[in-house]
Amino acid sequence: MSGEELATRVAVATGLAVPAVERVFRDQGFGPALTDSLPRSVQLRRLRIAGDRSVEPRGLFDRDIVFGPGLTVLAADNLRGKTSVLELITWCLRGSPRGNLQGVVRSWLSRLDCDAVIGGRPLGFRLSIRDGELVEGRVLSGPDPERLARADTAQPGEIVEIVHATTPATFADRVEKLMMELLHLEELESSSSRAAAGRATYGWPAYYGALYLPPGGDPALLGDTVMGGIAGRLLQVFLDLPGAALLTRLRTARDQMEEAARAADSDAARTRRLMETQRNAVLVQLGSARTEMAQLRKPPQAAALLDEVSTRTGKAVAAEASLREARETCEALRWQRQQDEKLLNDLLEEHSAGLFFHGLDPAACPRCEHPIRPERRAAEREHGICAVCAEPVDAGEPDRDDVGMAEEEARWRLKASRQAEELASAHREETAAYAADRRAALAEAEHDLATLRDGGYERRRAELRDLVARLEGAASAWDALPGPPDRRRDDVRVVLDAAVELLAGDQAAAGEELFDELNTDIAALARTFGFRNLDRVAVDRSGRIQVYKTGGPQEWFKNQSPGERLRLRIAVVVALLRRGQRRGVATHPGLLLIDSPRSEEVQDDDAAALLTALEQLCAGTRGLQILVTTVDEPLVRRALTGSTIITAPGPGEPLW
Repeated sequence: MSGEELATRVAVATGLAVPAVERVFRDQGFGPALTDSLPRSVQLRRLRIAGDRSVEPRGLFDRDIVFGPGLTVLAADNLRGKTSVLELITWCLRGSPRGNLQGVVRSWLSRLDCDAVIGGRPLGFRLSIRDGELVEGRVLSGPDPERLARADTAQPGEIVEIVHATTPATFADRVEKLMMELLHLEELESSSSRAAAGRATYGWPAYYGALYLPPGGDPALLGDTVMGGIAGRLLQVFLDLPGAALLTRLRTARDQMEEAARAADSDAARTRRLMETQRNAVLVQLGSARTEMAQLRKPPQAAALLDEVSTRTGKAVAAEASLREARETCEALRWQRQQDEKLLNDLLEEHSAGLFFHGLDPAACPRCEHPIRPERRAAEREHGICAVCAEPVDAGEPDRDDVGMAEEEARWRLKASRQAEELASAHREETAAYAADRRAALAEAEHDLATLRDGGYERRRAELRDLVARLEGAASAWDALPGPPDRRRDDVRVVLDAAVELLAGDQAAAGEELFDELNTDIAALARTFGFRNLDRVAVDRSGRIQVYKTGGPQEWFKNQSPGERLRLRIAVVVALLRRGQRRGVATHPGLLLIDSPRSEEVQDDDAAALLTALEQLCAGTRGLQILVTTVDEPLVRRALTGSTIITAPGPGEPLW
């Protein structure tokens, strides 16, 4: 289906004109191509590595490594340069090195050349390196790989320079754009809250992750980017589902637009609330001004007002005099109550003291301590003469009736004085309240007189009249302001929704058959690679794979062993490639880089079976090229018969 056909279908679905739909596509940056059924293969031919090694064997080196079609195995001891070959190929084809390339290895390099056929076009990557960083990068294009291998720069009429850069970032950017164009790939997009634009974009490096397979323990089925659903998007592109890349971009654009619309709705709601709050504040001020204006009393004439002031002054003075009298009366009664309390207390204390001292019988004078003689005691008993002071005493008990009557009278007097004090205090409070009212009335009359004299009434009335007019105008203006617009029909959103629905429907219609075919191929290939107890698999559009082992429950890809994951990854890529060849469409580029699959195995027989299966697979699959590294050269020699085997010049020596 072409872009024109999609525009026509969207126009029919939305009722818009075809030019309007095409204009939306153009404005959103969506190209007309919906299919990638063009050459997409990547075939390696040669890698040249030159530099100066700082460890044994020290010195200059310059080696060409030629890759054959099908399976190529790089065999050497550990730390002898096998993995770095894959990483240096990546630096050239990807445009930038991965973090896996050791810094010390980079520091040895001065020159990297890589020749490959990209989408049927011979290309030569020429990198000049100093102190581990690219200082100049070129990409050359020639008529054939042989002549291109002899060229370092452009040659008139034969070799063309299509990329030139002097900084790592520029070279990476231009290589990415070149590879995307030659392999007919579109950028992958996904919504992202971390990105400033609300969406994340993935280009050639994300696609390259499907060429350089991650280690067996990595969680991603396809590619090396776990976030953003990239595995599923790669799978859809390599399956060549109708408009897969375009559908991804359309969905991302629509989701971003919906997010912006929600933000606009939220802003509109906040604006409505703010406008309503400000309008209500104006109405409250208007109500207060109207109330004050209605309650504003017009003062009476001056003569009447003077009489009123005089009358109220008299009442205030009389009230103050009454208040002073009430206070004096209250103080006098308080003093009387205090005297009555003192009298009662004296009576009680005198009676208690008399009883106490009368009962005393001292043996000596309390002043000089001279002993009291017997004759004095006898005189006290017989004649009532005090043995201490020689004064006559009443030896009898006091008259209790007299004492009781005196105390009773004192108590009665105290009770009466207390009641009188309370009544006087209440009268004083009432008189104080009345005096306060008279003072307030006098102050009001005096204020009215002052207002009349200085014109304050008319001035305040004019102020309130102006204030009410301004507030009424403000309230009318708020009522006349249009509120934030509601969401309306947006042709861009309508077109995006319709296009997403149409393409998703096309994929759903074509996907069932495609995925059934893919699942069958993956299971068969994985069993060929040594996954013997595998019964079947089920891959979905999100790049997830369910694994069903013989007699066991359903499991996910992440639950498989590293060796099983590696087999499934290889099986997925090869199944995609075979499907493309059967149906004549572009899918996976056909290049696989696999680092040390032997490290994922436990038994030699399993590793040998995997290598044998890869060799047979390459022989039977047109356009498939696999590079594998291993430390077990004897195993490789026993297992392989028709593959390219690249080894170190001598035992224990580096590969380059």
